Amino acid sequence: MESPVSYLNGIHKLQVLAALAAQSINISVGFCQGFSAVLLPQYTQEHPTISYEQSSWIASLGVISNPIGALLGGMMVDAVGRRLLLQSIVLPNLVGWLVIAFSETYIFLCIGRFITGFTIGMSTVSYIYVAEITTPEKRGVLSALGPGLVSTGIFIVYSLGAFIHWRKVAAICAGVSLLTPFLMYFVPESPLWLASKGQMKEAYNAMFWLRQNNSTAQQELMEFTKDRKVGEKMTFTQKLNLFTRRSVVKPFLLLIIFFIFQEMSGIYVILYYAVDFFKSVGTSVNEFTASIIVGGVRVFMGAVGACLINSFRRKTLAATSGLLLGVAMLGAAVCDSVNGPPLVKLACVLLHVSFSMVGFLQLPWIMSGELYPHDIRGVMSGATSCCAYVLIFFNIKTYPQLENLLTSNGTLYLFGGCALLGAAYCYFFLPETKGKTLTEIMRQFDDEKKEIDPEIGFTKEKPCAIEGKPVQRRHSAGATISLEKNWTQDECKKTSDHCE
Repeated sequence: MESPVSYLNGIHKLQVLAALAAQSINISVGFCQGFSAVLLPQYTQEHPTISYEQSSWIASLGVISNPIGALLGGMMVDAVGRRLLLQSIVLPNLVGWLVIAFSETYIFLCIGRFITGFTIGMSTVSYIYVAEITTPEKRGVLSALGPGLVSTGIFIVYSLGAFIHWRKVAAICAGVSLLTPFLMYFVPESPLWLASKGQMKEAYNAMFWLRQNNSTAQQELMEFTKDRKVGEKMTFTQKLNLFTRRSVVKPFLLLIIFFIFQEMSGIYVILYYAVDFFKSVGTSVNEFTASIIVGGVRVFMGAVGACLINSFRRKTLAATSGLLLGVAMLGAAVCDSVNGPPLVKLACVLLHVSFSMVGFLQLPWIMSGELYPHDIRGVMSGATSCCAYVLIFFNIKTYPQLENLLTSNGTLYLFGGCALLGAAYCYFFLPETKGKTLTEIMRQFDDEKKEIDPEIGFTKEKPCAIEGKPVQRRHSAGATISLEKNWTQDECKKTSDHCE
């Protein structure tokens, strides 16, 4: 396995800076996800009359607005651009944390949690931005910065919550929310988005800034724009038809199923209920200390996962990660069943967290920015994230009831079993994206091996023409496009069974 530094060889450092700037939003995502774990123990101690149901709402309200944020982000990202949207996320993020910090009632605390949840939902645009500015060889490691920085945010908020009051923690989170818009000020918009809007001069300048090589910048933009006029001629109805294409529907279904197995493996339950979870499994270590240990393990293993993602195939990583975290959780369940040493249970849970960070947690988020055609990448990534956050909300909200129904031991068996099923699913069905361009990724989803427009994402039949007349291609939405080249009858027969 190469060192993290060696992965950056061949990448211009400005490309790394741009990826870091975009992925910095994930520090705030980590704050949002980890905050309930330190808030609930302190808040319930201050308010002994708060019910179990109210506690679950405090945890889950940080998730319930995630789907709304994801949908809004998906609709806005193609209209306003990746960079501006990343800068705009500061608004709900800052307001939400300030409401939490100064809340005097349970209702205002819930409102603040709800508002900060928009940050998590809208933050998935960072994966789109990184996918579009990076080279295929290094896209994996730079995309993996996102989950790694989420883990960093979780570790920071766990550590702060163990020593200072939750209001002060919220105030610190509010201040850090200003980091992303500041960093994004110094990096360019996605050149692919600029090109799709016809801003070719700005697109070239952005691509040159990222590559620092004139010929490379020109070549990448030429590859992207060579058939852009085709997309511009499509009607609104034809664009809607793109959403029914196999190259859109299949990756959507594959990712949703992946997310279902991810949520049912217990990854986010441990994240949102860290302190209470360790209390329920009966570890002998202080719950806050155990949570900090978990946060530290996530950060370290996130770095390991970023190294592994460029060395191994995506499906291999996902399947291996699911298998190992499932075995670890089942180990914790067996240990609990036989009243084994609490430290063994803690070790099993830590292994579960560790193995989740090398594939099972980050890959579906990374792939949601890779698998879709460019013109609907924002919308479909938002829709996918929306569904994922609905699943997370359902998982977080029902965990207390699930634990009451199955007992803590039963939930451990359930999480372990679902992880093993998810590992099998990833091995047999997950598409491979390692080292492939976004165009190549789309090709593997299209049916009948038809030619695909490099970035628009619809298929085009083989070229055909009668002798001396322009070649015409018909895409899936029904429009016929004339190309400039004139083909002879023999050339036509070599490439198609019919002519138009």
